[in-house]
Amino acid sequence: MPARTALNPNASVGVSLVNGDSATRHARQIMLRSLGYNVRSYATCVALLTDPRPRDQQCIIIDIDTPKVDGIDLLRAMRAGGWRGKGILLARIPPESEVVREAERHGDKVLDHAIGDGRLIAAIATSIGSGLEEWSAGV
Repeated sequence: MPARTALNPNASVGVSLVNGDSATRHARQIMLRSLGYNVRSYATCVALLTDPRPRDQQCIIIDIDTPKVDGIDLLRAMRAGGWRGKGILLARIPPESEVVREAERHGDKVLDHAIGDGRLIAAIATSIGSGLEEWSAGV
């Protein structure tokens, strides 16, 4: 994996984005790319699962209530296939739910569905920063 540079600390950081709302997905993809992230976006979890490239991404941002395969099922399937990244689940669920507990067991984050760009960027940085050393050691 190419090293991140001082000029662009996000260089080569892979992010997969799953959101069924095309306007939201497109806006977030543009925003993340403008910050230097290597972003791949998908309308559904099924689309992401059928593409082998996301297995090399460090972070998946996913709207948890996607059709056919939900966000937690997606992360389970990715991990079963050897993916070692972190998930950021966007949801409208209570903090005491089983989904939140499962996410926390894997170091994933569950954030409000209507999160702003600044908080999302901070969550990505925290997620990849906390696991980047372990991620690159396995590559």
